[in-house]
Amino acid sequence: MNSPTIIDTSVDFHDSADGLLIQHHQEIPQSFLDQLKEARNGSAGRPMRDFERVASIPVSVYEKWLREGYDAQKEPVSKTLAKMRIEGLEYFITTEKRI
Repeated sequence: MNSPTIIDTSVDFHDSADGLLIQHHQEIPQSFLDQLKEARNGSAGRPMRDFERVASIPVSVYEKWLREGYDAQKEPVSKTLAKMRIEGLEYFITTEKRI
């Protein structure tokens, strides 16, 4: 099993005419997206296990959802996967299985 890849978020502070601006961002390298795609493509031929990785949600996306009132840790997995598809975040889904 591959060890998880940790991708840190960054916070920058900027002075502007309107006051202090706080910018959160997270760089996600193509190699990480390629690993997720490989996991998704390999999931179809593998039997379902007790713990199945279904997505890898970036911290910046998760925090955005929390600000909007959606907590992916409390909602059903199927609802979170549907939300990811609606928002164009399919590349973070790591399974082809129906959950």
